[in-house]
This record gives sequence, structure tokens and C-alpha cells, in this order.
Amino acid sequence: MSNIIKQQQQLSQLLASELKETYQLLDILSEEHQALSSSNPDLITTISTKKLDALKQIEQRYSTRTQFLASIGLSSGSDEAESFITHLPKESMIATQWQELQDLAKKLRRQNEINGGVIALTQRHITLALDILSGKANITSTYGRSGQANSDATPQHLAKA
Repeated sequence: MSNIIKQQQQLSQLLASELKETYQLLDILSEEHQALSSSNPDLITTISTKKLDALKQIEQRYSTRTQFLASIGLSSGSDEAESFITHLPKESMIATQWQELQDLAKKLRRQNEINGGVIALTQRHITLALDILSGKANITSTYGRSGQANSDATPQHLAKA
């Protein structure tokens, strides 16, 4: 077996492992979305821990792939590695895996943005509820030069003793 074929098989195995871990992260992000929507703090904490573990695994797989590419003379963050992979025949396993990994990264980014939106909305609701409870219900929010939110709150007491 030629050295090039052996290297391609190794790279394919690395990409397959990275894909497996990345699909698991996508599943975890979907679970996180459901947990955020259900407002179950214990479940959210559990899933956050799973997410951090999955991210560590993906980082480790990425590092292994980077080291492998460096060992065959390609720097991973460069256009060199991308060029090597994209210039393989479209029907090659590596090209297919690489494209799948790129598509999966887009799905992960999108799901993470959705989850971030749910968190931001929940945070706004909690802030509004706290403002109402503290008598700051009439708040005009504006933004200063630095982009910081400024509120023009005049406390209005719910009751006086």
C-alpha cells in the first residue's frame, strides 16, 4: 500500500471520528434548546455539562487532525490543507467527509444562535419582571456612544407604608 493511500485512510478515519463527535454536539444543542424552552434549570445544567464535554472532545479531535496534517507537511489552518482536501476527487471519501463537516459546522452555528436567542429572550423577561417588582416599570432604554444600554428609569413604588 502506498504511503499516500495510507495517509488518506488515516485522514478519513480522523474526519470520521470528528464527524461522530460533531453530530453528538448537534444532538446536545437540540436537547439544550428543548431544555431552555422548558425552563428546567437542573436539566439545563446537566446539558451544559454534556455540551462542555463534547466541545472538549471535538477540540481534541481537531488537534489530532491538525497534528496529522502537519506531519504530512500541511498546515491545518492554512489554505494549503483546504486546497489539498478540496482538490481530491469529489467522490472521494475525504472530500465528502470534509464537505459534511463544513455543512455540520453551519448547522451547529445556527442552532447555537437559536439557543442564544432563547436565552436572551428569557433574560429580557426576567429583567422586565424584576423591573416591575422594583417599581421601574416605565423604563426608556437607549444606547450611549459606546453601545451600552442606558435606562431612564424613575422608580415608581407599588405601595407606600
